[in-house]
Amino acid sequence: MNPALARHLQTLGLERAPFPPTPDAAAWFQTARLEAERVEAAHCLRTRAGFVLLTGEIGTGKSTFLRRLLVALGGEGMVTSLVFNTFLQGPDLLAAVLRDFGLEARGTPAADIDTLNRFLVQQWRAQVTCVLMIDDAQNLTLESLELLRLLTNLETGQEKLLQIVLAGQPELRANLEQPGIRQLTSRICKHVQLDVLAADEVQRYVHFRLDAAGNPSPGIRLRADAALALHRASGGNPRRIHQIMDRCLYGLYAMPAQARVIDPALVRTAAAEAGARPLARRLRRTRPALATAASLAGVLAATLLALALRGADSRAGDAPPAAAAMPLQATAAPAGDDDDADWSGCLRRLGQAGVQVQAVTDAWLARLPTREGLCLQRLADGWQAGWRARLRAEDFLAAQDQRARVLAVQVLLQAEGLYGGPLDGLYGPRMRAAIARFQQHSGLPSSGAPDPATLFLFDTLLAARAATSSTSPETQHHGNG
Repeated sequence: MNPALARHLQTLGLERAPFPPTPDAAAWFQTARLEAERVEAAHCLRTRAGFVLLTGEIGTGKSTFLRRLLVALGGEGMVTSLVFNTFLQGPDLLAAVLRDFGLEARGTPAADIDTLNRFLVQQWRAQVTCVLMIDDAQNLTLESLELLRLLTNLETGQEKLLQIVLAGQPELRANLEQPGIRQLTSRICKHVQLDVLAADEVQRYVHFRLDAAGNPSPGIRLRADAALALHRASGGNPRRIHQIMDRCLYGLYAMPAQARVIDPALVRTAAAEAGARPLARRLRRTRPALATAASLAGVLAATLLALALRGADSRAGDAPPAAAAMPLQATAAPAGDDDDADWSGCLRRLGQAGVQVQAVTDAWLARLPTREGLCLQRLADGWQAGWRARLRAEDFLAAQDQRARVLAVQVLLQAEGLYGGPLDGLYGPRMRAAIARFQQHSGLPSSGAPDPATLFLFDTLLAARAATSSTSPETQHHGNG
């Protein structure tokens, strides 16, 4: 880390830069919709269903989403090629894809496609799925898009050998509407659209970023009226929020720790100093607001945290880390400076990797058999909860020999009279309908998707059942089978 930056952060009591200008897949500002989009995109790739398209304005978290997708797919029998330099076109782009797969380009498109095809067939026989991710794909020419269409023709007769993710700015969607490549467009099975933050998400986003950077007690806080000013100045764009907040931190540099509160005047001054203001794009209110991934982190910290996340993902199904196993009492209290301090300290005790943060309701809290392992903070219209993830959305899409966790959830839902299908460990229409009913009873949006708040509720209920029984729900079922 730059020594001057290190001293600046040390003065503010921070462990790393909370608002740097590089993607940060490790500090992930979690929302139910964003997590559901990531899980569905990963499912499309695992099942070799076709193209995945990812679009969003500059600064809304496309690169972060791709990195989170890579983390989710890591260690699952997949080989990935990630291409960032889309100023390479045609044959040069193909050669770059080969090199990223560890292959040697032979100099001509025909020879290179043959090399790639042989590699893909070899991986398919070994039951390995190959995924090509292309960022900034709006720069691809019609020739390059046609090349990608040819690559999608590589198949065994039953399955496509190469799965492709195209990520780019909104004009990418317009480029794909060209008549000459309509065959490529027809193969898109999932379109993820990233949007800006809504006004009521900005304050939670900023506090999440500060807490993830080790914000001390009493710490730096953003006033509610300053959050509205920040939303107006940034248009809700996370990258612009980072630029403005970074300037705000310099405005707090000389203040004593107990007085580091960001007000609207400081936000407006920082916005005026933070470079050109982007064109405002209003959040569409016809569908749920999407809080994008928490973009941007320091290179060294991002690398270390990404490795920690990969390690946490690889341990899925094992006993949780020691920090997760330690009981943490909820910090429920009226909103205020003391509550903010308790919240920050509780999150730090949870650690960084695998931590979820989400707004929850009183009905959700009432369903919990215990609040151990839960951080809790009162908001104006409800609660904000934080916890370390153990049961994951990916568990609902696991292979046949790894369905014990979903099977346990089915047994739980059956015991509550919400599930009447076969106990098969499959996440299908019956299971989705049962989860939707469970969510409705628990004060959650009844989407039927395994969002983080639903998963934590499942996890605590399963633990409570196991504690009052001589065997776990999984063991009960297998013993009867």
